Amino acid sequence: MLRLHLLYAAAIFVSSLFAACCIQEAHAWVPHIVTKGNRFFDSASGLEFRMKGVAYYPRPNAGKLYEVDNYDWVTDDHEAVWKPHLDILQELGVNTIRLYSVDPSKSHDKFMCECSKRGIYVLVGMSAPCKNCAISDALPPACYPDELFTRAQMVYNAFAIYDNTLGFSVGNENNLQKLSGKHDGTTTAPCVKAFLRDVRRYASSCVGSLRAVPIGLDIADIPPRAQWLQYYDCCVENDEHSRAEWIGFNPYVECDPKAHTKYAQSEGLRGLMKEYQQAEYPRPLMFGEFGCNLGDNTIDGFQAQRAFYDAKWMNEEKEMTDQIVGGNVFEFTTERIHLKDQKLTKKRDDGKYGIGYFSPDDCDHGKTPCKFVPYPEFANLKTAYTTTTPSTLTMSTYNGTHRKILKCPKQMSIELQPTPTVTLLKCSVAQPVCSGTKANAFKKNPADVIKMGDKKKPSNRGDSNTATDAAKQQNTASNGVRMARSTTGMLSSILLAVAALWLMLL
Repeated sequence: MLRLHLLYAAAIFVSSLFAACCIQEAHAWVPHIVTKGNRFFDSASGLEFRMKGVAYYPRPNAGKLYEVDNYDWVTDDHEAVWKPHLDILQELGVNTIRLYSVDPSKSHDKFMCECSKRGIYVLVGMSAPCKNCAISDALPPACYPDELFTRAQMVYNAFAIYDNTLGFSVGNENNLQKLSGKHDGTTTAPCVKAFLRDVRRYASSCVGSLRAVPIGLDIADIPPRAQWLQYYDCCVENDEHSRAEWIGFNPYVECDPKAHTKYAQSEGLRGLMKEYQQAEYPRPLMFGEFGCNLGDNTIDGFQAQRAFYDAKWMNEEKEMTDQIVGGNVFEFTTERIHLKDQKLTKKRDDGKYGIGYFSPDDCDHGKTPCKFVPYPEFANLKTAYTTTTPSTLTMSTYNGTHRKILKCPKQMSIELQPTPTVTLLKCSVAQPVCSGTKANAFKKNPADVIKMGDKKKPSNRGDSNTATDAAKQQNTASNGVRMARSTTGMLSSILLAVAALWLMLL
């Protein structure tokens, strides 16, 4: 009887250790993503990170928030709304979520932790559709309000603390603004570039307490595409901060799900890749949004269902993987407010972009909960994302495709206004905890800090998110891997000891 009690106690001891150690390994913060050349890489494994994303704004079908465009649904107090959606996105094979606007005054610890548990990274928009919350359609310098820079500092401090923040976007489709100036989308570009410069300068001033998260922007996919790439990559006043660290185009070009079942048949995508190749953009380029809904494809009575072959091609076809890092399907749920007659039906509708919809028609995420119902195309995207062959490219063997910094296009102004005279916010030192593990815990070097307003030498290899610093951050991330191996070794030793005890008691 004594032998049985001893063995039972030993088994309980080993089981508790295994649960405490291994569960934490599975549910801790994911390694942060770094850039090198025009690729993303996992800072711990060194393997290339390919985006399989979805744009997320769970607008309800009714209620007081039905018409609100800038509400933050991913705060801690909305866990009942977003948590079931994360399970759906995980099932879908998603590893990236794009958020358009957030409330930096509220906590997002729960959302970011739950995303991390599911291996999901987050792209965060710094702007919002509210007064002075975005670059406006006005002549410079009025298009860049002072309040916007203050907001950007708040957003950066709120999300740079999380290891699974993939990047920040300073704007979305500002090149569609045509009310002022030349009416070609270029008038407000100097405001966007000045805003980008200021946010990057602020990020550089915070590297003593925060990871330098890649900062870029999303633009509408309109020609001349090379012009936009040149403008947001070119260096102004010999300052690296004036360059985007990544760029997202929002193309909707693959629109024939029946005739285009192979990449070679997609003239639209192949044409885009050719343009990107000729432009020689040296940094990560993504599809900030994609998913044309104009195809003639009826499934189970639902019209215009997307096949999502492009969601697989972009992460497997060499022509595409050489140029882009993946993309975000637009969008998680159909927004009823954007539909013709604002009615949810099976018929084709130019405003129907969701891979599913909310039911019932009067749901408001409050008194009447919204239930996600997938469209038939949901299964197509799931097949594309879950069967994509993982990349085997490693950061150590990759040297970049394009290394030349692009020149500023002559037809666009590079006269950037000064940084707004606003109070600079103190850089956050927060370390959110997820399953017992702290985020923002990498080794920080105060010597890397660049004083706000100071310039940084332009380079395609020495950025805070590339080459040298990537290696530094990789060493820190690798500590977690070594700890996991150490834990495994410890458990193995304990199991051997229990086995020995068993033999002694026989």
